[in-house]
Amino acid sequence: GGPRAPAATVVHIHFGMSGQFKTAGLGVLEATPNTRLELVSPSDNLVAHLSAMTVNHGGVDLFEAKKSKLGQDPLRADADPELVWQSFRKSRKSVGMLLMDQSVIAGLGNIYRAEVLFKAGVHPEQPGNTISEAAFASIWDISKDLLHRGFQTGSILTVDPEENLPAPWTRRYIYNHSSCGRCGSKVR
Repeated sequence: GGPRAPAATVVHIHFGMSGQFKTAGLGVLEATPNTRLELVSPSDNLVAHLSAMTVNHGGVDLFEAKKSKLGQDPLRADADPELVWQSFRKSRKSVGMLLMDQSVIAGLGNIYRAEVLFKAGVHPEQPGNTISEAAFASIWDISKDLLHRGFQTGSILTVDPEENLPAPWTRRYIYNHSSCGRCGSKVR
């Protein structure tokens, strides 16, 4: 037999609220106390620094273990919203808690939870098994749209630009706001 292919290395990253992945030419970036991983490619004159809440590495078994615990990822083309809908239909947990449960739907955090439910017009404390299929479809579609927007822009931007809301509501509708940018009502 010929040479064996090197074993795959898998890196599991959870950025948290302030993680970053920066790339630059060699010698441009300096490691900080928060740098958890440095990747260097001298042949490409490139260095990458990663800061994140969680950085683990291992083999394919790490990938399989992590993947087996995650729900459907709205960013993936092969995501099956029906599996998420079934989880909602069977659960008395609140819709807000279900959206935070990474074993149900992967990728949403607290900001997206608040913003998705605001846009869908669903109260976060409503039990999952009481929402309509149409309300769930709206939650799924909005989740897909906002996560895609976040991926494209590198930022959590949930306000639709065509709404032309005044500052400070140009990025988010309700998260970290005391009042609603649309109607002025108090956010509770």
